[in-house]
Amino acid sequence: MRYYFFGDIHGNEYALERCLQHLEEVRANGVYCLGDLVGWLPFGDRTLKQMRSLNIPTVAGNHDLLVAGLFTDHPGQLDRMQASAYNAGLLSTVPGAFDYLLGLPLIIEEDDFVITHHSPFHLPCPGRELTIESFNYLDKAAIVQCLESWQEYSARIIFSGHDHVSAVFELPDSDEIPKFEDVIVHQPRHLNPLTVRLIPDAKYWVKAGSVGGPYRDGVAVCNTAMYDSSQQTITLFRLPYPVDRLYHELDGNRFCRNLPSIKKYLELLSESIDWRVATDI
Repeated sequence: MRYYFFGDIHGNEYALERCLQHLEEVRANGVYCLGDLVGWLPFGDRTLKQMRSLNIPTVAGNHDLLVAGLFTDHPGQLDRMQASAYNAGLLSTVPGAFDYLLGLPLIIEEDDFVITHHSPFHLPCPGRELTIESFNYLDKAAIVQCLESWQEYSARIIFSGHDHVSAVFELPDSDEIPKFEDVIVHQPRHLNPLTVRLIPDAKYWVKAGSVGGPYRDGVAVCNTAMYDSSQQTITLFRLPYPVDRLYHELDGNRFCRNLPSIKKYLELLSESIDWRVATDI
């Protein structure tokens, strides 16, 4: 069985179309979305409508819940708050949009893997309120904090997005209390896909990267992942898409193009266009 994972679309319909095309090419048996259909880019109404029509099992991302008004953002995230407010205005014209986002589950559990937007270890206990604090990033401190929980976790593989960086984290089997140095990190390079063969008894945390950006690894491609349970492999894909079309449309948005995060994103898209012209890709 082959299972396909993608998320962090963030309103980028051009990258989403490439992702869906690739999904047909690999002929996966199952597909899951890792959340953040909306947010950041000022086109969240388009990607929400398309994803809602596809009925793909999807978990809630922090941007989905911010746009839907479930909780407030960190005080320092001024440009993210402005992007969320812009998207909330767009979605207010889409019937049932907020109910759809608020109805997405935080976690989906399957036989040998789970799907969540960020981390199953940072979600609140039953009865506790969900806040933006449940969606911090998987840096060294966060990994160290949840190492013992990860070692004891029932699911062999965790699939998530959120960090906008593609990686497979491998925790070898051991009777000892794990340390940060025990974690093996597998990451793709530039446009090349990466296939990791799974080791029996090891545990894996797959960060699929971002379909729509912003791209924190500096490579403007559509990122997805596939788990082949028969071959016991995980593959991280890096899919080029027409970034020039996105660039011109985003550059024409007088509000969002002035947000610092979007300015950096536009610069990266421009560099990607120049590079692809130079290399004839």
